[in-house]
Amino acid sequence: MRIQLYPQGTPVRIRRGDYPLEAKFEGREGLVIGLKRRTGRRYMVQLEGESQLRLFDESELEATGAVASLAEAGAHQGGGGSDHKS
Repeated sequence: MRIQLYPQGTPVRIRRGDYPLEAKFEGREGLVIGLKRRTGRRYMVQLEGESQLRLFDESELEATGAVASLAEAGAHQGGGGSDHKS
């Protein structure tokens, strides 16, 4: 069993990782919304200024602060659960 490195609510910065990354994402910041369970390494992240969720590999994330409360993390999803399936 793998341990999730970035729990829900972790603020992160996108960086180059193990896979090719579009330059437009490098250096952007966002909030971890959840882990895509089937992969165990891909995280759903909501980038600042965007409403959609994007998937990033664990190697492409760098924590930038303490984990936000679940209520705060939920606020980034519009206050409710995500409609994205894992």
